[in-house]
Amino acid sequence: MKRLVLALWFVVLQGFGQTSPQPNNASSKEKAKDSPAPEIGILLSEVTVTATRTSEEVKDLPQAITILPADSIVRLQARTPNQMLREEPGIYSVQVAAQGSPIVRGQIGNRVLYLWDGIRINNGAIFGGPNGFFNQVPVGSVERMEVIRGPGAVQFGSDAIGGVINVMTRGPQDFAHDVQQGGELEYRFGAVDHENTGLANYWLATRRFTLMANFSGQDVDDYRVPHLGIMKNTGFASYGGSVSFGFKLTDKDSIHASYIQNRRVDVATYSQSKLNPSGVPRITGPLEQRGIAKIDYVRTNSGRWSDELRLYAYSQFYGGVRDQTVESAKAFTRTRTDAGQDVWGGGAQNASRWKQVKLIYGSDYHTESLKSDKRLYTTSKGTGGEVVTIPNGNVPPGNYNVYDMFGIAQIQVVRRLIASAGVRYETTRLISFPRPEDALIPFTVRDLTLDKRWNAVTWNAGAVYHATNELSFNVNIATGFRAPTFNDTLSTGVPVFASGIASVPSPNVGPERSTSYEVGSRYASRRLTASVTFYTNELRDFLLAKATGFINIPGIGVVVARNNVNGAEGYVRGIESYMAYQVHPTLLWYGNFTYTRGMDTIRNVRLRFIPPAFGTTGFRYTPKRQNWWVDASVNMADRLRHHAPDDELDAGFSRDPGYGSPSATNPAYRPGFQIPGYAIANLRLGYDLFKDRKAGWGFFVNFSNLLNQDYRESYSQQQLRAPGFATLIGTKFRF
Repeated sequence: MKRLVLALWFVVLQGFGQTSPQPNNASSKEKAKDSPAPEIGILLSEVTVTATRTSEEVKDLPQAITILPADSIVRLQARTPNQMLREEPGIYSVQVAAQGSPIVRGQIGNRVLYLWDGIRINNGAIFGGPNGFFNQVPVGSVERMEVIRGPGAVQFGSDAIGGVINVMTRGPQDFAHDVQQGGELEYRFGAVDHENTGLANYWLATRRFTLMANFSGQDVDDYRVPHLGIMKNTGFASYGGSVSFGFKLTDKDSIHASYIQNRRVDVATYSQSKLNPSGVPRITGPLEQRGIAKIDYVRTNSGRWSDELRLYAYSQFYGGVRDQTVESAKAFTRTRTDAGQDVWGGGAQNASRWKQVKLIYGSDYHTESLKSDKRLYTTSKGTGGEVVTIPNGNVPPGNYNVYDMFGIAQIQVVRRLIASAGVRYETTRLISFPRPEDALIPFTVRDLTLDKRWNAVTWNAGAVYHATNELSFNVNIATGFRAPTFNDTLSTGVPVFASGIASVPSPNVGPERSTSYEVGSRYASRRLTASVTFYTNELRDFLLAKATGFINIPGIGVVVARNNVNGAEGYVRGIESYMAYQVHPTLLWYGNFTYTRGMDTIRNVRLRFIPPAFGTTGFRYTPKRQNWWVDASVNMADRLRHHAPDDELDAGFSRDPGYGSPSATNPAYRPGFQIPGYAIANLRLGYDLFKDRKAGWGFFVNFSNLLNQDYRESYSQQQLRAPGFATLIGTKFRF
């Protein structure tokens, strides 16, 4: 481990990171088709639409941006969208079966904003810990990802305190002068968990019409770990897809419509799976599904006051079923929670340019209808008879409405200096409609009846100075906030990862707020690309759970009760760096390093979800005029040396998460609640039997954890151990 720490510090001193050193202005679709060795990581010459809501080159933006292009996604062959970010700088992505949430600058859950093609999937029910929202995307629909590392409140509003992750799905090709069409078929098999994944897509482009349709299906079994064999309750099944249309009305006007849906079933949960003596898992997820329909109207080059006008509307739904089963000497009690959300929204945005000033401004509105129903099924062991009741204690239904106005300006001050600034006003209204069964003693229906509104103004300001054609410096200040959700204010129940501790309603909580400061430097030449960013994020009014006494939860029993208060303040500070060097025309070296530190300054304790120092290094070999490539990488993480007080209730820190939170009979995984570090070697190979611009057929093989290391990842509540040596083989046919 000492060698690992020294190696990581050498990395940061060198500005170590991950990208490609050669500018490439080709579209991600063209790179995915034509490059036998996919580009790695962020390109400073890449274009992002997330950071300013319009197309802009990363090198001209003051914020830290990560671009995960299509070819990197092809190379990684990840099982979930979360795993696709595993080797990116500044993003700690734990590989936890169907679960797993990325940690961005020490924030997780509802403090990171998730988008599908710019449409937020965070809603009024999302909670603060690890959740599956980000993974409710069909893997075959993902074209690329764009990540704002740091607050993105001006661009997208509430929740974007740690960052914004925009999953950009496969869309139609550009309009063509003549009829063009094509598609892909892909299949892969993973030995470590008997993964079977199939992907298919088809596209058509004409002068006035474009189409893209795709489908993906996955069946993933329980995975295997060193020395222990099969780790039960780690599998899942998923299937979904998307369809997109484009209509070119005139040379200036176009309409784009899309629909995406994903359905996951039998989502297993290892954490707490061994708490019932008979072996019936404590937590199971029979079903979760999500879909989004979206339509955009775009008009370009309308004159001096409008380079691009965009009008959009969307609809979204979510449905999920979750079971919690508790076994006693005489019976099984299964609490089934059936949750659903329906969202309708829309907005308008205009981009214009006046001399050296580019303006982006607009307005959004969305309304959410949320519901959650519970049923308690009590099954007698002796007779087998089942009694169904409606237990008291549930999040009441209600509406969650958000309206905002925003403006972003980018100014070319002088030839080498670009300044930017933005502001957003957002108002959020939460209205609940509690039913008698939602109130759990001592709470009443009146206690759960809320009609609250929170207003917030956020802003950012930054600049990029291009000292030379290769070297630039950037600085940025940004504020963020998070409006309370139904989960924050009205939740009643036992948290998944802290059995024995119940949450109770907290109707008086207010928004969480932050202010982030970051400075950095970027360098890009023909052979070398590097970047380093230093940041600090000052946190205010963060929610803190405090014990209030005891409460009797139906089906669970008497447990400790905690509610939320805005009682935490502190900071998260860190460094994010990446570098790539073209050692030889056929050989690329790349890597990244991230260090994070976070403190609650009120209680003088560590904040939760602060990852250990982590990084990636590797080589890519691509012979000239050959149809094959090899990529070798090492994923590294230091020991998690410090823990937060609430980590002592987290199943991920116990010797066996299957038995729940740490206890006298299930002590901490390591003394002091530390999690050991690791260095995991991986090897990826690709070979094309034939390939041209229109068709191709190739094979790929991925080897993960080559040395079969026995390790656990920090904040992996679903892991007893991480997967062992894994082989994944597949084939892809393009026509």
